[in-house]
Amino acid sequence: MNSNNIDQALAALGDALKGQKPDIDVLKIVSQIPDRSLTGNHINGGKILNFSSAGISDTATSTKLKVTDNAITIDNLNVSTIVSQVNFSNDITVEGKAKIKTLEVENFSADINITQNNPIKYKGEIEGKGFLWSGRDYTKQLVYKDEKIFSSENFDIADEKHFSINDVKVLDQHTLGESVVKSSLREVGRLKGLVVDGSAIINNYFVFDSGSDRLGIGTEEPNSALSVAEDDIEVVIGTRDATRGAMGTFAANDLDILTDNVARIKISSNGDIMLGNRGTSPVQVSVHGKMAIKVNTPDPDVDLHVNGAIKFNGKLQKYEHDKPNSGEHNKGDIIWNSEPKIGNYVGWICVKSGNPGSWEPFGKIGNA
Repeated sequence: MNSNNIDQALAALGDALKGQKPDIDVLKIVSQIPDRSLTGNHINGGKILNFSSAGISDTATSTKLKVTDNAITIDNLNVSTIVSQVNFSNDITVEGKAKIKTLEVENFSADINITQNNPIKYKGEIEGKGFLWSGRDYTKQLVYKDEKIFSSENFDIADEKHFSINDVKVLDQHTLGESVVKSSLREVGRLKGLVVDGSAIINNYFVFDSGSDRLGIGTEEPNSALSVAEDDIEVVIGTRDATRGAMGTFAANDLDILTDNVARIKISSNGDIMLGNRGTSPVQVSVHGKMAIKVNTPDPDVDLHVNGAIKFNGKLQKYEHDKPNSGEHNKGDIIWNSEPKIGNYVGWICVKSGNPGSWEPFGKIGNA
């Protein structure tokens, strides 16, 4: 069949498609066309094998692409580049590697292992961005919030690891870092080897004032190196005039020195001192040394130096230049003569109680 017949057949086919009656017998002409001698442009509804064009090469031996009014169905799609926007209305499975320059998703669910050279970046508004774990009782968070990283959960680091700030360790399992110099601790366990530089307050009861180097117990303003205050009475221990130690009450309060919770020495606010306790058995007082009473410079040659009258076994003994002429006296009281001389007496003794009592001389001096 020559090319003219083919051209005539195609022209007749075109007329038939336009609804015109062809001038020649088309079927007779077509029957004379050799198989596969026509291009795909001349076939309606036929099948083209080994089809190729400037942009298409078809080497399939079975149907791989199906076109319907609703969709195009492809068994396998091998595409190097998609240049237009693509919307997926159903699931998609990628078994190989997917390289995505920008990934934007509303919900992300995956079991993944991440290997990458660059960090994860959040651009634009980052408030509230981070990691959220939803499910169970509430959503767990690790997000950027109020200009800091916020976590709704505890952090648990491995043993022998630590927290650092600016590459300086601040906390590990057992130790605060040496750079931590301030704290607002409210409760600690047992302390060992505590060193405090500066003032300290314990339970608003123990107060150390570093400015005065004074410790107050029950008072915020200690009046000595150590002050213990209770029931508005302050007991102080410290120094006096930088020359001697001092212990006692700061205000006009009596002071008791106790043993067995019983007052053994009582010092009244006016300075009176009582040894022993009227409610207990008499105590024994031993002085291993010399004693002086009302004497500024005791005599080193005597054991007892008294500047004034004494009572011995309830009897008065004192020195005067003459017997008394006033005052109550008891029988047995003795007045020693402060100006003894030959022919005079050593002293006078009261032989009858009264005011001033009856007195008789005794111990004439000399042989006369």
